[in-house]
Amino acid sequence: MVLCAVAGCATTRPAALARVLDGRTVEGRLSVRYKDLETAKEESLSGRFVWTAAADEVELSLLDPLGQTVALVRSGTHGSSITFRDGHRVDGATPESLTQNTLGWTLPLGGLSDWLDGQPDRNRPATRLADGRLLQDRWTIRFVAADDAAAGAPPKRIDLAYPGPPVEVEMRLVVDGRGGP
Repeated sequence: MVLCAVAGCATTRPAALARVLDGRTVEGRLSVRYKDLETAKEESLSGRFVWTAAADEVELSLLDPLGQTVALVRSGTHGSSITFRDGHRVDGATPESLTQNTLGWTLPLGGLSDWLDGQPDRNRPATRLADGRLLQDRWTIRFVAADDAAAGAPPKRIDLAYPGPPVEVEMRLVVDGRGGP
């Protein structure tokens, strides 16, 4: 299953989903496997992502493998929202609860800002495990550097695991490009 299956396969993209923030951007590929712990139903999907942060707002565009936006998750001081390509919008307190309720799996938008740099979120407690992985907000995070990466360079890949409940999630983010400050 691909991200396309999350919200249908419309070919047009609403203007609200095309908005771009000025700021730091990370683009790449993602794959997600998740299992509902109550029903034991398992699903997987893959696609692309564009993560952008500016001032007090973070946006994460989830795209299908063809590059069409499936959903746009926004979070900031005003709260959080997820907007699907058909224009349907759902508001909520956190992006994690919104994605759990609308996509069926939890997306850790709160920690991604620092995790994309290979660091724990500075605002929440974290534990470095003996094997080098990071444990934060119940997510186990493994940072993988590119073979030719300089010391201290941000990771090329991030493997994330969340034990649930209600859904157990395994996610892989592969960074293809970075921009901004």
